[in-house]
Amino acid sequence: MWKSLSLRASYETYVRDISIVFLLLLPLTICNAMSVFVGHFLNFSDFPEIAKKFFYFSDLLIGIYPTALSVITTYYLSTKHNVSPMVVVPYALVMFIAVSLSNGLVAPHTGLPNNPLVALLTAIISAGCCVSFRLYPLDPSRIDFVSSLYKQVAHFFGFLLLTLLLTKLTGEVIESSKLVQQDMVLNPLTVSGGLSYQLVLGLLGAVGINGHNFLFTAKQQLFADTQQNLAAWQAGDAPLNILGQGFYDAFMSIGGSGNSLALLICILLFSKDRRHTTLALSAIPLVMFNINELLLFGLPIIFNPTLIVPFVLVPLASFIVVYSAMYLGLVHPVSTIVDWMTPPFVSGYLATNNSVGGVILQMVVIGMGVMIYRPFYLNYSSSARGDTRSIFRKHELEQSTLKSFVGDVSQAMRGYISKHDVSRRVSKMLSSGEFVMFYQPQVHLKNSSHLAFESLVRYKDEEGRLMPPVFIQDFMQLGAIKQLDRMVIELVLADMNKLPLEAGCKVGVNVSAETIADPSIVRFISRRLESYQVSPGALEIEITEEAILENHEQISANIDALQALGVTVAIDDFGSGYASFPHLLKYNFDKVKLDRSLLLNTHEERGQNLYQLLAKISEVTGCALVAEGIETSEEKAFVEQCGIDICQGYYFAKPMPLEEAVSWASGIASK
Repeated sequence: MWKSLSLRASYETYVRDISIVFLLLLPLTICNAMSVFVGHFLNFSDFPEIAKKFFYFSDLLIGIYPTALSVITTYYLSTKHNVSPMVVVPYALVMFIAVSLSNGLVAPHTGLPNNPLVALLTAIISAGCCVSFRLYPLDPSRIDFVSSLYKQVAHFFGFLLLTLLLTKLTGEVIESSKLVQQDMVLNPLTVSGGLSYQLVLGLLGAVGINGHNFLFTAKQQLFADTQQNLAAWQAGDAPLNILGQGFYDAFMSIGGSGNSLALLICILLFSKDRRHTTLALSAIPLVMFNINELLLFGLPIIFNPTLIVPFVLVPLASFIVVYSAMYLGLVHPVSTIVDWMTPPFVSGYLATNNSVGGVILQMVVIGMGVMIYRPFYLNYSSSARGDTRSIFRKHELEQSTLKSFVGDVSQAMRGYISKHDVSRRVSKMLSSGEFVMFYQPQVHLKNSSHLAFESLVRYKDEEGRLMPPVFIQDFMQLGAIKQLDRMVIELVLADMNKLPLEAGCKVGVNVSAETIADPSIVRFISRRLESYQVSPGALEIEITEEAILENHEQISANIDALQALGVTVAIDDFGSGYASFPHLLKYNFDKVKLDRSLLLNTHEERGQNLYQLLAKISEVTGCALVAEGIETSEEKAFVEQCGIDICQGYYFAKPMPLEEAVSWASGIASK
């Protein structure tokens, strides 16, 4: 059951992702369709020179489309997985261009890469490579710039090797396809050959490949044989063949490949998705002239596992119905080749020698197509909308409309711009001003000689103004919090030599989730302690409970290793989250620091009872207890009544710079 839900969730996520990508490309698709339409209209109106310009513009858009598909897909996947598109898009373009140029997959008129299947594949591979290794834009002002540079160079070298491998594999696939083309004997003038011809066209079109180009030799021969048969029939020298170019153009592509007019009507009749209905209404003017790009890329049909099935199946069923009707003499065989842009019903009338039977036959084919498309479309629409069977949450379901789809990426862009602003702020902080440490004492109510501080990082700008620690979120957002933590450890260890460590002074350092889960952090701390000649017993590592919700095994190993060095390990902000007690059972802490939020409710009996209960933790775990956030004499008296001896808060002292901390420690030591 779980596996089926997982597969369904993966499928629905894929459908949603592919829909977003092709929706973003709709403006380009619509421009191409309109260019083709206007070009044919101008040709019909006897303006061939102007028509050529529109056809050239259409060719240019077709040439640009695969590259745009690669960029948009890469951009979407990278923003979805919180990796900078600035890193991923160049990777994708390098792979796409290398694979395309090496294998001749370029548009003849523009020289641009022209295979959408390769574009999509290289975008997915590139995004996967960058997301897996969590690559970020290089910033010379970052602390880890040099190491990040060499890591990215090594990663890019490996990526180039992968590109060479994909280039080779693509070349082998192309050679195999050429052999298939040579061995593929398709005769569209026979029933079996015609069905095979339609099947190949549908399958290729479903993955964005122009099947008519792939089967160019067969199509060229079909056109020549049809003209020859029509000439012989008109001369009375041969019977009229049922199968011919006009048969395929008039009855196999009604509304465009896949008999898309049937899908359009299916959407208008049965859709409950406003976006799909709007899309279908917008597509009517184009579909009536057999231009179906709006449906192909708007729903989308291509690369969509659900809609590919009827897209391929409907023309095959239509072939059988139309051929049977003409073979049985119910409808006059096609006696002329009509232009492929001739609207449905008009094309049926003209193709069958001005016969109403041709129009009726097209209606039957369309009706049958609607019924075939219906179950597949409803299944897809249900997945896209996220009906009551969907496992997506409500706010995810609402993202099925066109507005929400575009809004997703718009929001991602705003987030990226915000992250860029954050990067600029952090870069400025690292290149000007300085980070300094402040120290807040921990007071022992029964031992006046007790010396302990919690270190708190602050930033001074170039004018000497002190800034609050809001910048920590900036480092977290950039994925640089481990670098900040290591810098703080360095600053604290440098300061500790000025404190009376010989008198038993301890200094606590807060570390983030990423840092405490880093396999190399213990080795780093050990080496820095040795470098600054600080006793491990003077250092205390404080871990917030939110930091230990994941990666339990590595965190546990790191805590044990730090304690083996002699470093004290404390859990900070205990009681502020929901997983406090399991943490005490899972990890062997030396100290527990009770969060100030627990004190805020002690004016009520229930709050007092809870705090008194937590104060007994030391009896069970053997951990030392610290009451954080003491700001009034009443709060001091209460925690003392609860049996807690060590306190920290503004009532005793605010965080102070090193010089004042040294004076404070000297005063305590002299008592």
